[in-house]
Amino acid sequence: MKRLTLIAVCLTAAIAVLASTASTDTTETVYSIVKMQVERLPDLRIPRMGHVLMYAGDELVAFGGHTDGFVPTPTAERLTDNGWKMMDMVYTHDEGVAISLSSGKVMLAGGLREEMGVGQTYGVELYDPATHTFKGVGCLDRKRAFASAAEIEGGRVIIAGNWYNDDYIECFDGKSRCDSVAPVSVQRVRPCVLPMAPDDVMIFGSIDTKGNTLSSNMVDRLKGEPLEVQLLDGWHVLKWGAIPHLNSGNCAIGDEKKGEYAYLLPVQNHDGQTALMLVRATEFSLLNTVCPIPMRSPWADIGYYGFAVDRKAQRAYLVGSGQDGRIYVTAVDYAKAANDKGAPLTLYYSDPLAYFGSDNNVALMPEGDLVVAGGSCGSNFEPLASVFRLKVAQSHKAASPWQGMFWVAMAAIVALIAVVMWGGKRRAAGDELEHERQTAESSKQLFERIKQLMDKQQVYLKNELHLADVAAMLQVSQLQMSRCVKKETGEPFTMFANRYRVEHAKRLMLEQPDTKLAAVAFSSGFATEKSFFRVFKAITGLTPKEWLTNNLG
Repeated sequence: MKRLTLIAVCLTAAIAVLASTASTDTTETVYSIVKMQVERLPDLRIPRMGHVLMYAGDELVAFGGHTDGFVPTPTAERLTDNGWKMMDMVYTHDEGVAISLSSGKVMLAGGLREEMGVGQTYGVELYDPATHTFKGVGCLDRKRAFASAAEIEGGRVIIAGNWYNDDYIECFDGKSRCDSVAPVSVQRVRPCVLPMAPDDVMIFGSIDTKGNTLSSNMVDRLKGEPLEVQLLDGWHVLKWGAIPHLNSGNCAIGDEKKGEYAYLLPVQNHDGQTALMLVRATEFSLLNTVCPIPMRSPWADIGYYGFAVDRKAQRAYLVGSGQDGRIYVTAVDYAKAANDKGAPLTLYYSDPLAYFGSDNNVALMPEGDLVVAGGSCGSNFEPLASVFRLKVAQSHKAASPWQGMFWVAMAAIVALIAVVMWGGKRRAAGDELEHERQTAESSKQLFERIKQLMDKQQVYLKNELHLADVAAMLQVSQLQMSRCVKKETGEPFTMFANRYRVEHAKRLMLEQPDTKLAAVAFSSGFATEKSFFRVFKAITGLTPKEWLTNNLG
């Protein structure tokens, strides 16, 4: 009898949801919800964060960034039929500039100078996708990191933005020389640099060079006086940490060859609502959409971090994720914004994914799908190597304004009845089992399992041990693993593993004091002798030699 009563309550609640969803007033939820197919592509050869992902020639390439331990890498890699192939760059470009040029080459410049995001660099190089080679061609007029760039007529490149250093507009002549050409009214980090004429650009952004939110509505120009844009008083471009490498290449919707300079940019107001800002020449407005950009799915809040425009399909894509482990993509058919209802929206969602983080780079594939690569689960010290293809290009059957929510509500009915009828004893396999384990297992219990793995199996002795490896051994997600270690130790997983390595190195040095330190480093799980010395001193306050001298006597 109790079960029948509960079923009746479930059905009543579900019918109420359906009735409200099917109401003629659907201005708040008029968008389709579509399950998105996701394909796992080959992993990057090394984990990356702070890199740039783009198509160069006909290949997907990941340029620079930093890898495990927050260490800049002077490498790039391109996706071939046999997986990712490593390439050596001339310089490191962690959070540097990368822009496709009309010549077909890619210009890379600047970036963070040292480990852990310290300083800025000068180096400028060109990548030729025809020969897969890099060539150093000069240096910036001032060292930069977190800068942006745009190409204008004559093959020149305008560069602006900086991190903990003075900003200034400079111009790369396309060959070997960079010169400062104009001041900026506001110091910014990773601003939008958008051409508005063959020989002019606009520069604006919402974050200063130290990472603080700007209240300025000023827009700088290469030629002429700065503009004041009232719309920027209430809306700001999503922070550089949320939308990396936003430039004219991935947000243009006009036809520059015909003199049509138009762009879509993801913006956010003070309440956290995301929208798209339309910029035509020097006019700024919000794109008219059928309803506000979804900030929550039926399962979780959505945090957006990636953006791309498909000019062929006339669609803009906002890429995000939720605490439920799903990837979300909101597609905006911007060409239909002029109709009475506004541009239609489609919210794509995936199943929960185990090897997916945030802050990863997004690139538009030639076929119209999206690809995301690298990023992190919340720590600069533990980037990811995973790569996913998000299949959003294929056409979908048109849905009525409330069809997506209808099927969500129907799924809720089935789920509720199943729980009542079978007492919750049966659950779906795969992700549901993972969710159940994560719910049941406390952080301390998981941490004990992690320590057992380190103490008994000594997995830290593996030179290329990644967070993903240990998470897979314990059959938990990387995000759960990362949060557990951070909660229990106050440190990221990399430092947690390095403490084990240092203790192992101490034992080796005491037992075999004549062993070369390079051999001690590799035997203790360090990838290089340099990283061994750096980590050992960071943890003990002494170099390995100093520590050995103090402890042998």
